Amino acid sequence: MKIKFIVIILLQAILLTCIIAYRQYWVATGEKILLKSAPVDPRDIFRGDYVALRYDISSLDLDAVTTKEVFAPKERIFVTLQKRADGTCGALSVSRAMPAGRRTFIQGRALGETQRSSWEVEVKDDGGTIQTLKPAWFEGYKIGDAVVFCVDEKNGVINFHKNNSSYQQPCPTQKMITGSVEGVVETKKKFLNVEYGIDSFFVEEGRGRVIESSRNLGDLKVEVSLRKDGKGIITGLIMGDTVLR
Repeated sequence: MKIKFIVIILLQAILLTCIIAYRQYWVATGEKILLKSAPVDPRDIFRGDYVALRYDISSLDLDAVTTKEVFAPKERIFVTLQKRADGTCGALSVSRAMPAGRRTFIQGRALGETQRSSWEVEVKDDGGTIQTLKPAWFEGYKIGDAVVFCVDEKNGVINFHKNNSSYQQPCPTQKMITGSVEGVVETKKKFLNVEYGIDSFFVEEGRGRVIESSRNLGDLKVEVSLRKDGKGIITGLIMGDTVLR
């Protein structure tokens, strides 16, 4: 009985060592890419802090990416990536077939198509200048409404509310555009939702809120190591000059 117990413990130790060694090999030999992320910060008291991650390539604009295929839910797909000026990778095309040649791609699973609206809002600010903003949504607002937009350094919308409203969200950047709505354009588009198996990352307890703040400032990137078949594994979170591994 004692020998059987020892054998079981040894087998478990060997299995754990193999898993760790394989992960290290994957990280060391995989192609490194950066993805833009929009994490939230759920808490699990039994596992400490972790960040749930979602990427800008988690919803593919089917009018913007190259594809003629229709994808069923849970179907394996391959998203060909293209490096952008900021060093992160965006989606170039999506297909059922693994891309040929030396293209960079990531493997995922289709979750189904959804139709969403994109918004373009013209705001006449308090100085009389017309500014064009692109919030994630703008339903319920109309021309003439007095509004306050919280924006980042590139005028990307973080949040917004009606001026003098009882519900006012804090602005982490302290950069606000106050004025009145001059025009609203809503465009409906089809998106393919995708999961990549890299939707969470454990961090040191107490760091979750810091990462969430970095997300709100548009200053969070995720480093991913890709295998030859496009499967990815997270190797770090990057917030400005800080790297968490």
